[in-house]
Amino acid sequence: MGKTYYTNKGSKDNIIISIAGAHGVGKTTVFNLLKSNLGDNNKFKFFPERYKKIPPFPFGSENKQIAFRSEIHFLQQLIKRNKNITNFDNLYNGRVIILDRTPLCVLVYSKSLYLKEKDYNLIHDMYKSVKWKEDYIIYLTAQPDTILKRIVQRGSIDKIRHEWNEEDKKYLLEILSYYNQFLYSENKTRKVFTIDTDSLTSEEVVDEIKRIISDISGFSFDKFDSTPSTQKNLNDFV
Repeated sequence: MGKTYYTNKGSKDNIIISIAGAHGVGKTTVFNLLKSNLGDNNKFKFFPERYKKIPPFPFGSENKQIAFRSEIHFLQQLIKRNKNITNFDNLYNGRVIILDRTPLCVLVYSKSLYLKEKDYNLIHDMYKSVKWKEDYIIYLTAQPDTILKRIVQRGSIDKIRHEWNEEDKKYLLEILSYYNQFLYSENKTRKVFTIDTDSLTSEEVVDEIKRIISDISGFSFDKFDSTPSTQKNLNDFV
């Protein structure tokens, strides 16, 4: 089956953008706001980070065996998503495809959890065996204390996350360190845009992302933008 071409200003090739960042920085909030604002425009297609809402193993466990299983599960979810993205990419063209999380996060978190070397190597080999569909990464960052504040603010929303050690500052610092390392060492083919969210509201971050999308795709939001009925403030940015 040939590609169905979507007529719009800019390149006809699909552009695939991952929104990346440590837990608590506001990545999924921004992803959902973008989806809410742009989901009615078929120029855009959104893919979540995983398809199972409740993972079979808690992420971030101090138990190395459980941590290894959780990362394998997450990698399997990302591989499944990548197949769906590939299928979409083969059917349509001229779209902007936005992903919640970059596949690179599996390596970041696996390193931060200090898995056994043989377990990490297995995850790394599986990661390398996949032809990931990703052109750009938008990396959201903030000061560690800001991220921890956001984690505390959202804690009551999803009780299962209390098992994920997200409030451990040492763990968070490791993740931020490995993101900086992997984004520029493992990442050879994707361009990275960094947004410091420390003093930004979620809506302001969305505006920054829209500017990036316009720059790389040629798409204009001027005729499409509409003010959402509910404005988000910094306290919602979790």
